This record gives sequence, C-alpha cells and structure tokens, in this order.
Amino acid sequence: MKTHLLLLLALLVSGIATAQSTFGIRAGFGQSSLRSGETFDAITDRTVGVGVPSFGFFAELPVTDYLSLRPGLEYTKRGTGVGLTDDVELAGVKLPLGAFAKTRFSYLEAPLLVQLNLPTESAIQPYALLGPSVGYATGGKVTTSAKAIVELNLYSTDVDLDAINYQRFNVAVVGGLGARARVGQHNALFLEARYSHDLSQPYDVPVVRDKVGFQGWNVGAGMSFAL
Repeated sequence: MKTHLLLLLALLVSGIATAQSTFGIRAGFGQSSLRSGETFDAITDRTVGVGVPSFGFFAELPVTDYLSLRPGLEYTKRGTGVGLTDDVELAGVKLPLGAFAKTRFSYLEAPLLVQLNLPTESAIQPYALLGPSVGYATGGKVTTSAKAIVELNLYSTDVDLDAINYQRFNVAVVGGLGARARVGQHNALFLEARYSHDLSQPYDVPVVRDKVGFQGWNVGAGMSFAL
C-alpha cells in the first residue's frame, strides 16, 4: 500500500508538472453487493445490493495520443443488505428478527487506471478504463430498518473493524467505459460507468469460516481541466 501510494504521488506530481496533463474531479453513485465462497452461497443468495456514493480526483497523464495513465484518490463505500429471519450478529452488531440490515464500509481508494482514448472525428470522445485499485477501510456502519407502508430507519450502529478482525487493506480490479465532451480549449465534461471486483476477502464469517468480499458498479460524472 505504501509503495502504491508513493508511486501514485509521484505520478500526480509529474502530471502537474507536464503541460499536456489534466486534472479532474469525479462524483458517482452505484450499487455494491456481496460475493463469497461456496460455503456461504446460501446466505449470499439472500442478500441484496445497497446504494453507495463515491467522490474523488484524478490526473490524466498522456503516454501516447490514445493512451493515458489515470492515477487518483477516491472516497467510496462497499456493502450489502439482507432481510433477517432470525436474531443474528452481523459485523459484531446484534440485529433483531424481522429487520432489514444495510452494512456499509467506507474506503479511501487509490486507483491506477489505464485509459484508452478511442479515435473519433466527433466532438464526443469515447474511452475505456482498466486497472487495479488499492483501498483502506476507514470505518463501517450497520443501519437497520423495518418496512410497513414505507421503510423506516430504526437505528445505526458503528462497526468496530478491529474487533471483528476486518482486513482493512483491499485490492480490486476496475474496468469501465465513458465519453467526454470538450468545453473550451482545455476543459471537458465526462460521463462514465465502472465495474469493480474485489480480489481481497476482508471478512471471515464466524462459525462457517467462509470469507466474503464485494463487487459493484458505479456511474459517475465530472470535469477535467488543464492546470
């Protein structure tokens, strides 16, 4: 993680020092869901995705006319939701029968993506993204709700990540497609969709001793501009 962040910082600094490089901000919203091994499949099938936000900034460092490196720093979340048919303990939090629980973990992410800019004659340029992302979990929260005519939040409880032996460092593979439109000579607006698949398994489920991780998609928009 330290080596990755140092490399990321070096790329950002070199990008700022390069006239052709651009800087951008991105905000997005998507859905995160649980994935697991075979032992936990019966439980995983009962879970649903939960909405998760993201926000961050990046630098686009041209390598060729059509290929760029895109390091960045982002704040995002991962999680899942499940309806409870019994009293259970989830992430160290005791939850009552009949409630619906949404668990979200906050992450500071450092993606290092390769961006392929597809050649086009139009004002809108499509592109593709692919690369690794290293993250660190900064906290977690379990929100329980009950459904009557509308969904009512009952209470939220912070998760002690150290108490449940949660692995804070995370490695994921990120892929996506997007398009950008120039606004002026050096600025551009963009819209993109990403899919993220965690390679790490941060949490050992008690008793069954199965490891679970996350996957999800995210749609984001933002603006890039030359410094």
